[in-house]
Amino acid sequence: MLSFTWIDGVALIYRRLQAILEAEGLTLVETEGQSFDPLLHEAVTSEESAEYDEGQIIGEVQKGYKLGDRVLRPALVRVAKGKPLSETAPD
Repeated sequence: MLSFTWIDGVALIYRRLQAILEAEGLTLVETEGQSFDPLLHEAVTSEESAEYDEGQIIGEVQKGYKLGDRVLRPALVRVAKGKPLSETAPD
């Protein structure tokens, strides 16, 4: 006998809604390893980083969504700015 809890019911509804939206063309805005694009991303902070190039996305604060080619909500991201002065200044 299967026993479903209300948590299982909510999870099932969430998965069904997600499948319907994906079937209609809803996609996530890519941020992992991408360069900042003001048409797809909104920068909430910029941080100095030795590991990332200037303008590269460091992390995602909030997911963004597109429906076809139209941006429904831009992804909120953290963006790398230039390397710290101590590393870029000539000796």
